[in-house]
Amino acid sequence: MAVKPALIHTDVAIVGAGLVGLTAAIALARLGKQVVLTDATLPTQLPQGWAADMEHWDTRVYALTNQTVAWLRDIGVWAQMPANRVNPIAAMDLWSPTHRHATPSLSLNAEEANLTQLGYIVESQALMHACWQVLAGSEVTVITDAPAQALQYAGHIARLSLPEHEIEASLILGADGGNSWVRAQCDITVQQVDFAQTALVTNYHAERPHDNVARQWFGNHETVALLPMPQQQVSLVWALPQAEAAQKQALPALALAAEVAARCEHRLGKLTPSGEVRSFPLIQRTAASMTAPPIMLLGDAAHQVHPMAGQGVNLGFQDVQTLCAQIAKLPAMRRLGDAHFLRHVMRARQPDLLKMHALTRGLDALFSRPQAIWTHAALLGLRGVGNSAMLKRFLIRAATQG
Repeated sequence: MAVKPALIHTDVAIVGAGLVGLTAAIALARLGKQVVLTDATLPTQLPQGWAADMEHWDTRVYALTNQTVAWLRDIGVWAQMPANRVNPIAAMDLWSPTHRHATPSLSLNAEEANLTQLGYIVESQALMHACWQVLAGSEVTVITDAPAQALQYAGHIARLSLPEHEIEASLILGADGGNSWVRAQCDITVQQVDFAQTALVTNYHAERPHDNVARQWFGNHETVALLPMPQQQVSLVWALPQAEAAQKQALPALALAAEVAARCEHRLGKLTPSGEVRSFPLIQRTAASMTAPPIMLLGDAAHQVHPMAGQGVNLGFQDVQTLCAQIAKLPAMRRLGDAHFLRHVMRARQPDLLKMHALTRGLDALFSRPQAIWTHAALLGLRGVGNSAMLKRFLIRAATQG
């Protein structure tokens, strides 16, 4: 006789235990909500003493804004981050396609805005571990290694079916990534932009000091970034046309390192490989709606952007912040999955999302045009910003606040 799945009643059920799902669970629990967090897989276990291991680093890193870090500090996550695995960003240097001189086309320094730093570079694994540490001390119910099987919703209650559990919730959050299962169950359509690019990511030891500067070069349908990491390392993110990226990835590690150093004009001297080379296609996905009450999408499930702007995870965290801020104001008699309420949250997110999509698609379109007039215009634009203290302060505020 089959065992009947256990039935759980909760305020919020979250599908997806990535960074956005984890922080949403933590933040909502702090608001006094009953939360169930589910994921199809088991969480990754880091080896004992991993934080002190200065030889091994995650190839997936994030550039967090000051606003994001302040929020992570508020919900207790930042205190769990090992300080020796976090690197501040003191400045950002950008080169346009036709600018190959010693000085960058545009330089944004924290000091120009009276800031200590523009943001921080952190490893994905370190941030995930910090979230799990905080979650372990909370009252959140965690169910992992449990792929979602069915989702039903009508009226004010949604029902999520897992292999051994049935969950009834006032609000279900889909934080399950760019290929969101929750989004598909809600029949929410997606606008997709294929940039016909592949991003190569890896880490290098730099011969010269990186001085905590994030450097980015724009090319013809190409961007390359070297992000500062601890132990005089840099994280490479190189977005290339797909065929060219495949050729680069097939090179021996030392040969690829030499090509990266040359592409970056040897700003940091010789680059020595310190991690595997990974790749992923660059696709922008935007859900037609973030909500199908009583369900809401967060993070990449709602909006997956080009990594050129370095804002993907910050946008997801902002989704959580906005949702929690609005829930904190919600009258006790109003349901979390109320259609009017969720539409209000979605509208509050629209300006930031539209701005980021316009920025990433606009820059890619501008620098992918082969005509000299477009690259010349891009160069003049960056130089114009560099000559305007007011515009530079505006860009710095945008970069640090997310």
